[in-house]
Amino acid sequence: MLRKLSIAVIGIFLLAFLLDGLAEARRIGGGRSFGSRPSYQNKPATPQSQPNQAQPQQGVAGRPGGLFGGFGGMMGGMLMGGLLGSLLFGGGMGGLGGPGLLDILGIGGGLFLLFRYLKSRRTSAQDAGGMSYQAGGYQTHDRDMSRTSWGGLASGREDAGVAAPAIPAGFDVDEFLKGAKAAYNRLQDSWNKRDLEDIRQFTSPEVWEEVSRQAMEEPAGSKTEIVLINAKLLEVKSETGETIASVYFDVLMRESAEEQRPKQVREVWHFSRKEGSDSFWRLEGIQQMEE
Repeated sequence: MLRKLSIAVIGIFLLAFLLDGLAEARRIGGGRSFGSRPSYQNKPATPQSQPNQAQPQQGVAGRPGGLFGGFGGMMGGMLMGGLLGSLLFGGGMGGLGGPGLLDILGIGGGLFLLFRYLKSRRTSAQDAGGMSYQAGGYQTHDRDMSRTSWGGLASGREDAGVAAPAIPAGFDVDEFLKGAKAAYNRLQDSWNKRDLEDIRQFTSPEVWEEVSRQAMEEPAGSKTEIVLINAKLLEVKSETGETIASVYFDVLMRESAEEQRPKQVREVWHFSRKEGSDSFWRLEGIQQMEE
């Protein structure tokens, strides 16, 4: 009876841990690169930090968090192995050839601590990514903007080290960036609600198909909160009757309510529209910018 109870305790804790990892909320696109447009090759420069702060922050973000540092995985494996060995092969803490009540309590407590430790490491790693982000040069997004307007958001500052894109005559960069930010915010909000029909209006068939597939994998709504957003136009070009514009987004966001500090997300979104005054911009692809 005690052996069955012990197995049930272990199963419950393992199931809770696995479900917690699977149910981790993500932004639209899930942090993946996909779509029908080629990748942008020239990586934008990252926001400048104060010299005295940049190195310590990078050092903190680069070191494994938690009590055991780089030995966390090994310690977790030893703890799990010891608990399972005590359960399956007898010789428990009481030396009675099988698990006793104290063994069960010890197994449950050990799994609980391991679960909390691994979860705190994951949260700490996410938080560290946003600690070096300088908020002074970024604009907050307008939550009350019109659903049909391109306005509501100021364009971001210029990033050092990125050549100015070649802009076709008559292309309004400021107005386009306002619309791009509006699209970014709206699509994130629609993804939180899993409103696939709204997403369909602003995406290409390839992007909508991928987003729909991700929605089937994660049907529950998300809680992505955009804190700060900056956007820069990387390039504008014409191909086979379409205008293609690539926008570099540098964003602070929380992808779950458990994140105490927002984290930094860098993505390039590729928009396109058919040449003509009555056509609309659609999202053709999302590209993750590697660190």
